Amino acid sequence: MAVSDSSSVNSVQNYLQLNMMQQMLKAGMSDDDSSSQGFQMALESLLNASAEGNGSFDLSSILGSGDLSNLGYGKGLLMNNTLDYIQNEIKSGNTSIDKAVEDASKKYGVDKKLILAVIKQESDFNPNSTSSVGAEGLMQLMPSTASELGVTNAYDVEQNVDGGTRYLKELLDMFGNAKLAVAAYNAGPNAVKNTAGNISALSGETQNYVTKVLGYYNT
Repeated sequence: MAVSDSSSVNSVQNYLQLNMMQQMLKAGMSDDDSSSQGFQMALESLLNASAEGNGSFDLSSILGSGDLSNLGYGKGLLMNNTLDYIQNEIKSGNTSIDKAVEDASKKYGVDKKLILAVIKQESDFNPNSTSSVGAEGLMQLMPSTASELGVTNAYDVEQNVDGGTRYLKELLDMFGNAKLAVAAYNAGPNAVKNTAGNISALSGETQNYVTKVLGYYNT
């Protein structure tokens, strides 16, 4: 009888802990599809830890610190990956930008995460951004490039993202991979061609640019 009572208590505790975890995770997430996916991953980690005894289901030690090491299946591996995914995912925080990116992604067949990564690095999602050399808007189009792409107002969110994505698509087709295309977006296609695709031969600024954009993209 004592064993049964103990088992029931543990089940109730696990249930309460799972609900506590749910509230903690939801507090830091929006209602978009990617956040929902991350939340499902977190729940899977906790349920597997409870069912298979591989990992911890005890939240008591982390409620104050936010340290999720050892929590969940595989002693925290999936849980830590899940939280990295949720915390580091690129988000514009602007529905107009999100829609423009979604439309351009479908129109030109460019991964929207790559578009967002470029925008993040170029302007940090500021549609009114202007660089010291005159690059304009979200994807920092030079006036001459914008004109060639049919962009009449580089500070218009939809036009800028459409034009920038079209240019990015041209570079992807030209070089065949995201790394070289991103380098060309920053340094220009001729600079990349002149190095025969050797990123290390480009300027430190461009190398840093590529590292940051691909870091955002691969998060």
